[in-house]
Parts: sequence; C-alpha cells; structure tokens
Amino acid sequence: MSEPTDSYTRHAAHFERVYDLDDPSPYFNTIGPSGYRMPAALVGALKAIHGPLTAARGAGETMRVLDFACGYGAIGALLRHDVSMAALYARYAERQWQPADARRYWADDIAFFAARPAQGAAFDIGGIDIAGNAVAYARALGFVDRAFPENLVDDAPSDGLARFLDGLHLVVESGALGVLLPAAFARVLDCAGSESPPWFLYCPRPDVNWSALERLWAERGYRTESFLAAPVRYRKPLAAQERADMLRRARGLGKPDEAIMQDGYLLVDMTLARPETDVGNPPIAQLRQRYG
Repeated sequence: MSEPTDSYTRHAAHFERVYDLDDPSPYFNTIGPSGYRMPAALVGALKAIHGPLTAARGAGETMRVLDFACGYGAIGALLRHDVSMAALYARYAERQWQPADARRYWADDIAFFAARPAQGAAFDIGGIDIAGNAVAYARALGFVDRAFPENLVDDAPSDGLARFLDGLHLVVESGALGVLLPAAFARVLDCAGSESPPWFLYCPRPDVNWSALERLWAERGYRTESFLAAPVRYRKPLAAQERADMLRRARGLGKPDEAIMQDGYLLVDMTLARPETDVGNPPIAQLRQRYG
C-alpha cells in the first residue's frame, strides 16, 4: 500500500487505509485514541463460556473458536498473553512504521509476546478476515492457530475452512461488519452441521439495522440474549463527523440517545445467540456470574 501511514483515517468508513498493512502499528495507532476495548470485553466472555460450552459439547478441554474479522488478532493476543489493550496500544506506538519496512518488526513482536505467556483455558482459534496481511500477522504471532484470508460474505468457504467449521463451538465477532453478517453467518451454519451447532457471540452496534440477522436466527432455530445486564462501551468516534453519522443512523432506527452513546462511547449490547436446545444450558445468569 503506497499511501503514507501518517495520514491516519478519522472515520471508520476509511479503515481500509490501515487495516491490511504488513504491520499492525498504523491500525492500533489509529484506533487507540478512540478507547476501543471490545477485544478485552470479548475475552472475558470467552473465558466465561469456555467451561460450560466444552462440557455441553463433550469437547474435552479445548474450545474451537472462529474469530470473525479477526484483523491482527487482538482477541487471541489477550487470551494467550499477559497483556492488556493498553499494553497493545503502547507496544505499537513505539515505532514509526512505513510501507518500505514491510515485515521488519515481526521477529521483535514474536519475542515480545513470547516473553509474556498467560496460563488459562485452551482455545483452538481460526482467524478469518479478507485482510490477508493482517491475518498472516495474527498467525505468525500465534494469536490464531489457523489463518483463513477469505470473504464469507461473497464466497463459499474453502475446503480448509469448511473442515474447521465442522465441529466449531463458537463464533466471536467484535462489531465491525454490521449488515454483512447474515450472509457470512449463514455460510458458517451451513458448514457447521446440525447436530451441535455453534454459539455466536457478537456485538450489534445501535447504528445498524439488524432485522436480517434476526430473521436468520429465527429461521435457524436460534435465540438471542444480552450476554451482560448492561450495554458495553464500544469506542469513541474518531472525529466529530463520525459521531454525527453514528447518531444520525441510530436515531433513524428509532434508538433513543441514551441507548446510543454513554460518556462519549458508542454502546453495544454484547449478544449471545444459541440454538433453542442450548438456551438455559447454562442459564445466561450463570454465564454472567462467570464473567470477569
């Protein structure tokens, strides 16, 4: 990508400028000022879900997860290493990467994270993203175990991805794709099989119309529940124009302002979608109690 990376985007509509580079630092340096925190929130939920879901599926100690639109693998980084979102932002702010640097810092990053292992539950993580450079970085760092640079919105999964989806336990998505999710999630369900369909943990933003996804859940025999008792702060708008666009879209969907933003942060209702046969096993209240 030839565009200088010091002209960071100020609107999510232009994230492609920093989302598929050889190095993650332009992305993290762009999103950092917004206080984006969803990977950490989702990691807490994954840890809470792990025991009950693997027990329900007879899956032993390892939960198979598809990190949907995984980008540079922040969820896996937080699951597997003793780091926080603040530590990630600080790490990537240390360098002034330019396209000519290519993958210059990968070896240093591998050593940095290897020195900070975290003990915890076992996850088999497949990372999928159309951003091939980003998902390659996530795989090289060990944030995901398998990398799938694919587009499930428009295309059927590759044979390798289809095999990974067969027996999948959970899909996690951090709120980026909006109206594109129904087509992609339908393809996941088509491959996952009907005997033990996966759970979905996702973050529906208030400025997106979710009626198509709600129809998909109804058609496939799923029920949705708020994972937490209150909405989660997603991130602050990158600039005044993005804030205005978020509010305009959400108000157009009939959302009151208090359901859109709080303390300057866009709110999301972190949501768990489960097959009807799994709802109540365990009750959502039990999962909330396990959330750290």
